[in-house]
Amino acid sequence: MADALSDRTPGFAEQMARALTRAIHTGELRAGERLPTEAALGRQYDVSRSVVREAISVLRSAGLVVSRRGSGSFVADEPQVSLVQALPGGSLASVLHLLELRRALEGEAAFHAATRCSRSQLRRLRNAMVEIDEAVETGESGVDQDMAFHRAIAEASNNEYFITVLDFYTRFLHQAIGLTRRNEARRETFVAEVIREHDAIIDAIAAGDGARARQAAWWHMDQARRRLNDIPSSLIEGFEQACSDHQN
Repeated sequence: MADALSDRTPGFAEQMARALTRAIHTGELRAGERLPTEAALGRQYDVSRSVVREAISVLRSAGLVVSRRGSGSFVADEPQVSLVQALPGGSLASVLHLLELRRALEGEAAFHAATRCSRSQLRRLRNAMVEIDEAVETGESGVDQDMAFHRAIAEASNNEYFITVLDFYTRFLHQAIGLTRRNEARRETFVAEVIREHDAIIDAIAAGDGARARQAAWWHMDQARRRLNDIPSSLIEGFEQACSDHQN
């Protein structure tokens, strides 16, 4: 395991949780093995005991570690695979990197949704579109509704792993989608494009055409990236400040 944490971005506890997670996944810390004491871990990573306790709490919540009263903390007998990742930096680059991830993941989710989607799931997709429109009409950003639409596609894939990974990076997406939607709201043409792109994904899924659904999802992400090329600096600055305030 690494000996010391290098900086404060992300926070020490999150860096430590990531390092311990890697050690568990690679077998460096084996199932059932007792973790070093808080004092020993503090010396190893050059952090306070409160940071150690916070990191172990993260692992415990993720099902990787169990605590036994009077005995310390142990790697779970059957540790779950867990992703521990810092919130991305508040920059346009981080949003574009997320779009690359979403393109790969959500394109495949749409492909499988087209071949596995039930009638009730298709109805949920269409309702999600209506909910986005209703939110915008009442002056809301539509971010939560937009996220619900994309999660409904993952659900329609009937593959729980798509949902698990999407749920993991949902905390990243809220800020990123908020930025893209604020940018798109500046122009009626952008708003109309997004609606058409969502409709194209639903139409392909409804038709059972996996290849077309994948292409439609890819196109949606590619166009989101294109629209961000035209984003004003004032929006980027506001986004960076909001992310900084949130992380502090």
